[in-house]
Amino acid sequence: MSQRSYDLIRHLRQGGPKSPAELAKRFDVSERTVRTDVQEANRLMRGSARIARSRNDRGRLVYDLIISDEQALGILLARAAEVSVKRLPATPAERVSYLIDRLLLGDDWVTLDELSEQLHVSRASISGDLKGVEAVLTPFGLTLERRPRYGIRVQGSEMSRRRCLAEHLSEKDDGGRPSCFVERIAGEAWADCISACVNEAIRNEKYEVNPDAYENLLAHVAVMLARVRGGSVMPMAASQLEAILQTREYAVASRLAELIEQRMGIALPAEEKAYVAVHLAGKRTLPAGPDDEGDGGLIISDEVWDTVSEMIDVVWHAYRFDFRNDLELRMNLARHLVPLEVRLKYHMKIRNPLLDDTKAQFALAYSMALDASSVLAEKCGSPLSEDEVGYIALSFALALERLKTSLPKKRVLIVCASGAGSAKLLEYRYLREFGDYIDDIRVCNVRELDSIDYGQVDYVFTTVPLSRKLPVPVREITYFLDSGEVGSVRRMLARQDDGEVVGYFDERLFFPHARLSEKREILRFLCERVGEVHETSGDLLDLVLRREEAVSTSFGNNVAMPHPLEAVSDENFVAVCVLDEPVVWDEFGRTVQLVFLISVTGNASIDFYGSMAELLMSKKAVEELICDQRWETLVSLLESFDVCASH
Repeated sequence: MSQRSYDLIRHLRQGGPKSPAELAKRFDVSERTVRTDVQEANRLMRGSARIARSRNDRGRLVYDLIISDEQALGILLARAAEVSVKRLPATPAERVSYLIDRLLLGDDWVTLDELSEQLHVSRASISGDLKGVEAVLTPFGLTLERRPRYGIRVQGSEMSRRRCLAEHLSEKDDGGRPSCFVERIAGEAWADCISACVNEAIRNEKYEVNPDAYENLLAHVAVMLARVRGGSVMPMAASQLEAILQTREYAVASRLAELIEQRMGIALPAEEKAYVAVHLAGKRTLPAGPDDEGDGGLIISDEVWDTVSEMIDVVWHAYRFDFRNDLELRMNLARHLVPLEVRLKYHMKIRNPLLDDTKAQFALAYSMALDASSVLAEKCGSPLSEDEVGYIALSFALALERLKTSLPKKRVLIVCASGAGSAKLLEYRYLREFGDYIDDIRVCNVRELDSIDYGQVDYVFTTVPLSRKLPVPVREITYFLDSGEVGSVRRMLARQDDGEVVGYFDERLFFPHARLSEKREILRFLCERVGEVHETSGDLLDLVLRREEAVSTSFGNNVAMPHPLEAVSDENFVAVCVLDEPVVWDEFGRTVQLVFLISVTGNASIDFYGSMAELLMSKKAVEELICDQRWETLVSLLESFDVCASH
């Protein structure tokens, strides 16, 4: 049985009569092979339709699909779309994928003997593969129902079945050309048609879909059509349907349904249009201003606005960064929350292709987003995925950048060995490169250092080594700035004046080679040790545990940065625990071997958190400290990541 024969049927059904030459070019085969495929297709359709040869108006020979039983043909193609028959799965993982597709797309019972015959493996192999199938089904609330003499089938809601299948298909996308996972259940022609219909509908309705979620939308539409053609319809309560009917998304979904019926011959009931509308709402890109032609501007409900306020308050209490008057951050979060709440309500997932880069480059913002997302997790009853947290982190990253640009400008002194000409050249170059950070810049030679009023200087940059210690940070520089030096100087000028990061640490709160095996035990140990060194208000352990219950503080790099819901001491402190063996830290199964318990009062800066976040996200640094669990190693690493430290 050839998959190409099914694709041939779909192609003629969608595109109308085609010449042998056109079909040969379309499928990259010879015209003789086309004739063979036509014969096989007629055998497969068995009376529901047939491919006939005829002459068109121009007298050219064409193949035309003559349908006698539309419903029977639809069922045949839906079942054929269940799995790709280009080759039999050869490995256990491939068989698991095959079985998931087969069981989720169909509602019928299937016996292990039938599956064994189809896959050319033993019943024992199928039984083993079904354990992998159940592992995929379980997170979606789906189970395998078994009945003697009947076989097996998937038991669970229609929504869960579709979610599982769409996400399973999306996960198997190997980064190839767009929509290749849709082709797995639909064939190339059907996938192209789905994509064309979606594009035309959202373009005609001037509806913006998040580019990162576009492929997932195609997958859900393809799964919906496969289920509808197989006779399954999404059940929906009348009250819920009535509410969706009034939305703009339903109008877009209705237009999409019209195009699908015109081009694919599949009629979608109101429930399925509502189902598409839900996915559109969860994947929408909302306008950045009031000039959105379709909606007349974004209207943010009081509920969304209050949620944003809670998120910002959580960050204030945990990090002492005050974004409460940052209107741009509020608007960015609010625009993101509108489709996000739809995704959370219907347990929809979205992929974030920027996640790894976001965690690496904006580690502090990602940590803030983890805390802020606890508000949404509490409201929705489940934690947010890392992909969703990553999108929230981008809003906080922008807010942090705005904080940096609002810092006071610095007063700079440049020291040269001699020669006013070279000093003036350096002055000009520094103003050109770092003018946004400099309020005043002066130049002098080494002999003039004693006459300088250092109360009017924030930093000294010198081209020669100085034999005396100055009361302000000093950095040696070269006449010719390279890219690394430019970045280092810029970070130095952008810093806040709150001391070096290593100053937050205390050797009395450094605990290497800890033999603790459970998260609560580790947190209790650290909190008790902190109590021996610092006077704390309230129950530190309770505040830390409550924070952990809201959302995990694991960075996913074998490290965790737990902290209380609010400051508990007049002093900043960091307690460090290095475990000899990793422990499971959260429900996602992430392991941790390096724990930093942090509490800040309100004078810790963006530099402290930025340095800490960069350190915790550095795989090399984490591995170095775990392998060499000495206080000196920690200090060295802190200094290397300290953007505040002078050189």
